[in-house]
Amino acid sequence: MKFPALLAVHLLFLLLFAGSGAVCLGQTQDNTVPLEGCQGINFETEGYQVRSSRIDDPFDFLPWVRIRQRRAAAQIASLVNGKPFQYSTARDQAREIIEKENFLPDTSEVRVKLRLELLSVENCSNRSLDLVYRVYSTQIMPVLSSLPETRTTERRFPQEAAGMSRVDVPTQKPFQLTPLAGYDSTRKLAVGARLEMTPRQLWKLPFNSLFLEAQGSSESVMVSAAFTGSNDSDGWLAHSEWLVNYNYFSIPTGQGNLKGGDLSAQFTGVSKALASGNLTIRFGGLLEGGHRQNELINLRLAENTIPNSGFVSLKVYAGLASRLRHNVFSASYGLEVGSVRRSEQAGWRKHVGDIRHELWYPIGDHRILDLESRLTIGAIQIPGTIPLPERFFGGNHEELFLPGDSWQIRANPVIRAIPGSGLYRTEAGDGGEKFFSYNFTAAYSVWRKPLMPSEIVKDADFNTELQNAIDVVTGNLQNYHVTKDAHYQELLREQLPAVSTSLENLKQAVQNAQQARPGQAENQFAECLRAINTASRRTRNALQATDVGQQYGSVRALLSPSVEVDENRLEKVITCVNDLNATLAMEQGITNASARLNTVWENMERLFGMIDQAQAEREAKAEMAFTRRTLNTLFNEVNLYSVSPVLIFDVARVGSGREGFGSWRYGPGAGLRFEIASTAHFTTGYAWNVKPRPGEGQGTFFFSLGVRDLFR
Repeated sequence: MKFPALLAVHLLFLLLFAGSGAVCLGQTQDNTVPLEGCQGINFETEGYQVRSSRIDDPFDFLPWVRIRQRRAAAQIASLVNGKPFQYSTARDQAREIIEKENFLPDTSEVRVKLRLELLSVENCSNRSLDLVYRVYSTQIMPVLSSLPETRTTERRFPQEAAGMSRVDVPTQKPFQLTPLAGYDSTRKLAVGARLEMTPRQLWKLPFNSLFLEAQGSSESVMVSAAFTGSNDSDGWLAHSEWLVNYNYFSIPTGQGNLKGGDLSAQFTGVSKALASGNLTIRFGGLLEGGHRQNELINLRLAENTIPNSGFVSLKVYAGLASRLRHNVFSASYGLEVGSVRRSEQAGWRKHVGDIRHELWYPIGDHRILDLESRLTIGAIQIPGTIPLPERFFGGNHEELFLPGDSWQIRANPVIRAIPGSGLYRTEAGDGGEKFFSYNFTAAYSVWRKPLMPSEIVKDADFNTELQNAIDVVTGNLQNYHVTKDAHYQELLREQLPAVSTSLENLKQAVQNAQQARPGQAENQFAECLRAINTASRRTRNALQATDVGQQYGSVRALLSPSVEVDENRLEKVITCVNDLNATLAMEQGITNASARLNTVWENMERLFGMIDQAQAEREAKAEMAFTRRTLNTLFNEVNLYSVSPVLIFDVARVGSGREGFGSWRYGPGAGLRFEIASTAHFTTGYAWNVKPRPGEGQGTFFFSLGVRDLFR
């Protein structure tokens, strides 16, 4: 019999702002465990022996997690295996070993960390049992978790959504290799790989990663290389990325290939969460230069189009992204202005609009219904000349307006029933000046293995404590935003040093009075000096703290009591000294020093009262909104393994400026999607070409394959 029973749950939320002020919840205090077949038995007093022990972690396929897991498992095995069961060792000492290993990777970019440790019992029989330590760790970046692209990331690469791949671990190799493969009837079988190198330092350049990607077949070649960098901040520009990219491609159309190569420099910015955490703004620009060529058979050039040419172009782009509870919506617009001749100010202007919506809803336990739709339109204005490959070529090959994969703006009509880039013929010539495309995909998980064990997800106490812990983190984050308020900064800059000086002067005045009155009011003198020393220590901590959370805690301890802090050290000093001074018949030195401290204390209280706490609360809730949704997705929706039937339906239209959009093309289809988070993701299917044109097939079979991290 194999039925897990809860022995202990250790839930740790750590907000980087809070420093060492972690919140620990959910640890059981009794030693009696309800277990089927072992109800009400105390394993220790009944003399049970530990048969075996192991550590389960859903991210153990990551090398840095697996190394730490094996090290901790070996220590726990030597502690408990083959020995009489004891709660102090099996629960407490083993948990200390796991916490010391810290399964979370080291990183300086993450706001919220979560570590869950669950100890359970299996195979309770013949007075022996097996111990299972389940460890779940995540660290969440609220800005990045809001992006629409992370919905796919959470399902196919949950370790990235959980912040487990942004590592700074000595044992982690700075290389990740991802094999790639795909097939359609025009491109044929294409294979390749993506190599990411993340060294600790990249020649003192402002980049943190280098990407190399190559994929080729008998009919196509795609090669790209990029240096990338990023930064996260607490201001309005919450996340920024920059990229220098080289790209070369040769893609088939069914009637020859389109070729090109270019070098580009790009910047992208993401705003902090707006509208109660439901909206982010994205924007950026790109400058590129290169060449475009073609090898089309029976080429028909449209007006103002040249077959081969060098070019330079400037792209600007902006968009809105919103992630609701079970929805992702984004709208992006891109404008490209390019030229093939120095004498032309603008040879062409390309406009692209891309709208995407994803709706997912759990129907049953971790059985997710996914509905994905995408609407893309484009138009080109040609006051001068344009290279042929810069026109619109459609099919099941997707072209992106921007290099890289952090922000995907589609720039061509996509219809999965027409292979390669075979949709491009218009009455005016090859390559469209306008296009419209709509793509719909529906999938439902019929077989799956959840990321989180069901006994955790379905436990009402755990879910309550999880939400309570998130509320605590939100409160700490509110305090963090308080520290950015101008009034708080003024308090630190002007009043806190004055507090230190006033306390030292008051301490000296009290000591002088004590020396002048030996044997008088000894208890009161001792009490006041203790109060002054404590307040001075809090003040020094605030002045010397490098961590804003520790600094805030020390400042808060000096002021009026609140829900979080009930120290009010300055008021206690003033009250104590006033009582002492009344006993001493108003000693002048104490009176003067106490008055100066009282003035500083009142100024601090005034400035602290002027802080916009409501705004800090709104900012904290907005930032945590994405964190809540990411946690909900990871805990309740993400599967490590899943198989889903897929239905697709595409509509596309390509035309010239004179004829409009041309005729409508349709492409229904069906297939299967395999998502195996620790190994690969694989999609295969067939799309029918309704009413094919001359030279086109009845449809196309397609598949794509991605396998992660061969250097693990």
